[in-house]
Amino acid sequence: MKKFLLSLGLGWMVLSTHAQLKEPWYKGQVVLTTGEHLEGEIIFAADVEVVSLKMPNGTLKAFNASQVESFVFWDNRQNFNRRFKTSVLPDSKREEIVEVVFDGPLEVLRCIKYSKNNRGRQFYNFFPEERVDHNAYRYYVHNGLYQSTMEEFLRKSFHQKTILWRNQLEVFRARNGLDNSTESWLRLFEFFNALEEERILRQLPFEKGEQTELVML
Repeated sequence: MKKFLLSLGLGWMVLSTHAQLKEPWYKGQVVLTTGEHLEGEIIFAADVEVVSLKMPNGTLKAFNASQVESFVFWDNRQNFNRRFKTSVLPDSKREEIVEVVFDGPLEVLRCIKYSKNNRGRQFYNFFPEERVDHNAYRYYVHNGLYQSTMEEFLRKSFHQKTILWRNQLEVFRARNGLDNSTESWLRLFEFFNALEEERILRQLPFEKGEQTELVML
């Protein structure tokens, strides 16, 4: 009950502050852990993990990580749907609200860091538009078997996971001047996903009665 009241209080604080700033609300949908789907306009305060929803009838609601399964909203500034869900992260060991950066053979998630640099900042529907903005986030990678921090994935799993495309990835890295920044790794991961998805699409479908050997073009 205390958690719910704290979340509700934070939600109203978010709504009040957001109204003063006159930042835009974004149209979207929230899926609750009860299975209920709610539509309206959304603010996500990533620093306190509160999703605020303004429903078509004017009702204001606020939800925390224990109440939300997922939500999505159309970001008018970035011109694409941004997707969020709850996930138990490997370093915090607690359920948090994370943004799905992209999915595929490598699923990448992110959430705001709890750090001195972020303290006192406002993260309403925050999006990393500049390279330095990535420093405000913690990034996670699911390699198809398990989820880890980006740092652990690069240290322990990256080379083995991408061995099939090593040459193509090195060429892509060189042509695009990629370095060891988070922004560069995200571009490389996304390119790897495109290579893997194309490989899967190029696999010929099976015909009934044929052998189950995959044929690659």
